[in-house]
Amino acid sequence: MATAILNKDLDLESLPTKTAQQVREELIKIKGIGNWTIDIYLMFCLQAPDLLPLGDIAVVNTIKELLDIHDKDAMEVHAIKWSPYRSFATYLLWHHYLNKRNRTVVY
Repeated sequence: MATAILNKDLDLESLPTKTAQQVREELIKIKGIGNWTIDIYLMFCLQAPDLLPLGDIAVVNTIKELLDIHDKDAMEVHAIKWSPYRSFATYLLWHHYLNKRNRTVVY
């Protein structure tokens, strides 16, 4: 990523003005950057409100546990009703995951 920035192949300052899909298309070209990294960047850095990172094991395991849904496609379909706030649902899923495992959440 640093090389892409230095070579001006990636302009970080332009990303907040782009759609989530445009950011995804730009970042996925960089070796070592995958969908999970992009989802987390969009959620935390760009504050995208409507993402469900199904590449995140805590999210997947919590949906399995709470909703008894074990297929990622079915998870995605179920989560459509959470739109346009799927990122907020993700934060709640993470909180539940950590809390159930007695992990301290520090903000």
